[in-house]
Amino acid sequence: MRRIWLLAALVLSGLLAYLQYWALADLLYWYYPWFDTFMHFLGGLAVATFGIAILDTRRVLVFVTIMLMVAVGWELFELGINQDRETNFVFDTSLDLLMDALGMSVAYVIARYTLWRSA
Repeated sequence: MRRIWLLAALVLSGLLAYLQYWALADLLYWYYPWFDTFMHFLGGLAVATFGIAILDTRRVLVFVTIMLMVAVGWELFELGINQDRETNFVFDTSLDLLMDALGMSVAYVIARYTLWRSA
C-alpha cells in the first residue's frame, strides 16, 4: 500500500513541477492571482502524500509537526530568495500556510481512512 502512496506522491510532484514551469513561462501567477493558492494546496497535498509514504507513524502530532516544518520552511525559502513581496505580505503568507495545511489535511484524512484504517 505504501508503494501506491509513493507513486501518488511522484505523480503529484510531477504535476506540480509541470504547472510551476507553465505558470512561470506564461506568467500565470500575475494573470490569475488564485493560481498561487491552488499551487500551495497542491504542494501541501504532494508533500503530505510523500510524508505518508515515507513515515511509518499514525501519530498526528509527529505528522503535523513535520508537515508544518516543511510549510514554514518553504515560506522562509520564498522570503530568502527575495521573491516579490506584495503590500499584503502577511495575508498572502497566511493564506499560503492555510492552503498548505488544507492540502496536508486532505492527504492525512485519506490516509486515515485507507492506509491507517485499522488504527
